[in-house]
Amino acid sequence: MKKVVYSFAIISSFTLAVSLAYADTSLPAGTMQGQFEGKIIKAMDTNGDGVISRAEFDAFHANRFKEMDANGDGKLTPDEITTERNKILKNGQDKRFDAADANHDGMLTREETKKNPMLFRHFDEMDANHDGKVTREEMNFAMEYWRNKREKMKRPG
Repeated sequence: MKKVVYSFAIISSFTLAVSLAYADTSLPAGTMQGQFEGKIIKAMDTNGDGVISRAEFDAFHANRFKEMDANGDGKLTPDEITTERNKILKNGQDKRFDAADANHDGMLTREETKKNPMLFRHFDEMDANHDGKVTREEMNFAMEYWRNKREKMKRPG
């Protein structure tokens, strides 16, 4: 029973994570919900009827399982799950960076981050070399650092 609950929790977590990967986080407040739902339906609705049947839901997640199962053994290892999680997080970070990079020069200025409160609030922390610009690498490094820090705080001991 414990394995079933654990498996269900993992699959459910990835259902949400995959769904979030399809979400466009650059939308103004109030419009993200509809866009989020639309992208999920588009990704899963293979017959185009605007709703997701149980068969479509199951097929979508069976395909996601196959994609995540790097060695094809029919099982998801912690390493395979971590790899997928990191891929999803990186995709979200890249979308956030691209949405903020108004002049598409591959760097964020403080002015460009004003439309994204999280980026604006943490600009100085992300600007590792203090040149007044945040590169994609600096942002990704900072995000990974904060994620690891949060995870360590959650662990007992």
